[in-house]
Amino acid sequence: MQNKINSIIALGTLLLAGLACSFSTANLSEVKLGKDKSATGSMTSFKPQNEIFAVAAVNNAGGKNKVKFRLLFDDVEGAKSGAVAYKLDKVLDVEGSRDVWFNFSVPGDGIVPGSYKVEAVLLGEDGKELDRKTTTFSVNGTNSSKTTKTNKPKKESSDDTDEESTSDNKKSDSKTEENSEENE
Repeated sequence: MQNKINSIIALGTLLLAGLACSFSTANLSEVKLGKDKSATGSMTSFKPQNEIFAVAAVNNAGGKNKVKFRLLFDDVEGAKSGAVAYKLDKVLDVEGSRDVWFNFSVPGDGIVPGSYKVEAVLLGEDGKELDRKTTTFSVNGTNSSKTTKTNKPKKESSDDTDEESTSDNKKSDSKTEENSEENE
């Protein structure tokens, strides 16, 4: 009888250990914005022609994950709040814990003045959402554009794949944080 109880306890312990391993504690730090990929001196206000870097740290990640960055309209004249701005969204493959960054700018007249959000979503290997962080920033200054659709964005990120967009209005260059030092 004692052997059966010990066996049941051992089996229960193994089952719990197996379940615990299937749950991820991976998470994102806050999203910081700045003028470089380290977002030193985090900023919340930019000019229309500025390059903007959104930086988040993936923490407690032991395997492969994905981070999806999106630029969203918040309070911009003529734009729907919550809609993706300038078609700027990017999914980055991330292995382990490290900083990830997403860089974007809009050539010509730049980003239309107003309030924007950057959203970072951490996805597990299975595609399930593990964490989500959002930060808000404003663009102030002169922009002669009357519409949010005339400006064409450029973006790059800390991903390790290069891809050319099939859309005529954007180009994406990607690098990993590890390799970015070598590529500069």
